[in-house]
Amino acid sequence: MQINHICCSELQLEHELNMFFNNDKAQLDEWLDTPIPRLNGQCPRALLFIEEGRSELLTVLQEMRFGETA
Repeated sequence: MQINHICCSELQLEHELNMFFNNDKAQLDEWLDTPIPRLNGQCPRALLFIEEGRSELLTVLQEMRFGETA
């Protein structure tokens, strides 16, 4: 499944992250601060405030949800 350049607002991404991590703030914060190979070693938190970064994070969440990436 290939998803490219999805427009994603900060609010939409926050909602998706909370859903994925079942509103577990500690688990979410840990993920946001962990370098992710799929993101070229960047921490997800570094991408939160950039539109292209949010789109990439949404894509990664969808891949994780459907088992396409670790």
